[in-house]
Amino acid sequence: VDLKTKAIIQSDLTQSRPSNTATQRHDTPGVVQKAITNGPLGNKYEVAFHMNPFFLSGDFNGDGKTDVAVLVKQRSTGKLGIAIIHGATDNVQILGAGVSIGNGGDDFEWMDTWEVRSKNDLVASTSAPKFHGDALLVGKSEAASALIYWNGKRYVWLQQGD
Repeated sequence: VDLKTKAIIQSDLTQSRPSNTATQRHDTPGVVQKAITNGPLGNKYEVAFHMNPFFLSGDFNGDGKTDVAVLVKQRSTGKLGIAIIHGATDNVQILGAGVSIGNGGDDFEWMDTWEVRSKNDLVASTSAPKFHGDALLVGKSEAASALIYWNGKRYVWLQQGD
């Protein structure tokens, strides 16, 4: 705002910055659009673009089909979390974003890193119960992390540090 003229002006920074939102929305996988953006969960959740990447792929439930994990925000509360879309069935599991899991609680606003850990790497490096598929390693930089994995019935939380 120009205080002398009381006119609203745009800064050069705003004008020169490209909008990442449009690009990211365009790059949203079809399965995510079907399940979240245009699907029945669209009235409760929206895809969240606060981290890059905003989605990851893996075989999280161990059925041999590619599943997609995508960052989501609960519309009514603004709470952040992860939606895991099972590739074979399009079934969606919400973790965080209003649904509590382990020490992660029901809001993953604390999370600033995430990656897929392959089932094979997990079996060799941890003494956790049997892994059915790949897992998500979620964490807060320089602090705690946890594995989220499918135990054959549901997703569970395995604390890794702090």
